[in-house]
This record gives sequence, C-alpha cells and structure tokens, in this order.
Amino acid sequence: MNAVEAYLVAYNAASFAGWAYVLAQTVMYLSEHGTNLNGLFDRIGYALIYVQTGAILEVVHSLLGLVRSGALTALLQVYSRLLLVWGTLYPFDTPEIRASPALVLMVLAWSITECVRYSHYALGILNIEVYALLYLRYTLFYVLYPVGVTGELLEMWAALPYAAAIHPALKAFLLFNMSGYPPVLYKLYTHMIYQRRKVLGSGATNPKAAQASVDAGGAKKKRL
Repeated sequence: MNAVEAYLVAYNAASFAGWAYVLAQTVMYLSEHGTNLNGLFDRIGYALIYVQTGAILEVVHSLLGLVRSGALTALLQVYSRLLLVWGTLYPFDTPEIRASPALVLMVLAWSITECVRYSHYALGILNIEVYALLYLRYTLFYVLYPVGVTGELLEMWAALPYAAAIHPALKAFLLFNMSGYPPVLYKLYTHMIYQRRKVLGSGATNPKAAQASVDAGGAKKKRL
C-alpha cells in the first residue's frame, strides 16, 4: 500500500466513523424521545455539520486525480449538502428547521448512504470485497436519494421566511438552489443507475458474478 492509498483508507475510515456516530445518535434519540424532536439538533447537529464539511476533501481528491470519480459529480453532491448544513441548519435556530421531520429524513438518508459508501471504499482499498456492501452501495440509492432530497427541500422551504427576514436576496438564493434540484437529482440518479448496471450487471443477485464485473471493469481501489 502506497502513501495515497493509506491516506484514502484513513479518510474513508474517519468519515465512516463520523457518519456512524451521527446515525447511532439519531436512532438512539428517536428510540428515547419518539416524535419529540426538540433536542435532536443538540444531540447530532454539530457532529453532522463537521463530518459533512469534511466531504469538501472529496472534491479535492477528484481534482488531484487521487480517485477516479468525477469532480463535477462530487461538487454537486457536496455543494448541496454544505448549503443545507451551513445555509439552513447552522444559522437558523428554530424548531421548524432544527426539530422537524424533514431533518430526520435528511439525516437518516445521508448517514445510511455514507456509512455504506465509506466502509465499502475503505475495504476496497484494502482488497477486502464484501458483496453485501457492494450491493447496498448500488441499490439503496433508489430509496435514499428521494428520501434525502425530500428532507433537503423541506428544510430549505422552512428556512425561506427566516432567510427573507435577513435579506430578500438570501431567500432568492435558496429558491434558486431549490429550483436546481430536479436536474441535479436526475443527473445523480441516472449516474448511479449507470454505475449499478456497470458494477452489478446481470449478477445483481450473484456475488461471484458481481465481483467478476468489478474486476473486469478495472475499478480503482482508490476511488471515493
């Protein structure tokens, strides 16, 4: 293992740990408090902001050629999430944003997706193939992408009156970003469908066939 691969293993492992913490704390909070979400942000908020902000490095990785995923795809994913954590959750301390069902949808979709993704990538660099993770990586998005996007849009919608109170331009900025969700979601969704077909192919229910598909595709172990 070279220095770049060692760094990427550490990055993916640290990211997995961060998202696993957010997911575990969210599930524990919901099991303890049910639909009373008033303390959810206090439990997970800043951990969520920090771990998501760390994903900026994924764009850097793509630009430097450390991974083979496209910089544009990484930028689209990271930008929308940074807008959510720094543009709505962080500045607006209101129950409509920090204690809403939309936050639950968003956090669960994000954290489940990232736990699977980062663990899959870290193990892949170490040449450890776990078919269950491979399958989940390229299947869960069918449900988690729409769930996450629904939560994100509802969060931004709830932030609109508070943004307008600061400056009308801030509200217009959020509305502009919301209007961009349909084409961006289409791009990311179709990208993942293409990736699923390429990786799993006709062997979606056959671990050996799926592994052969990965090997034949020459998947880099360094990708994020």
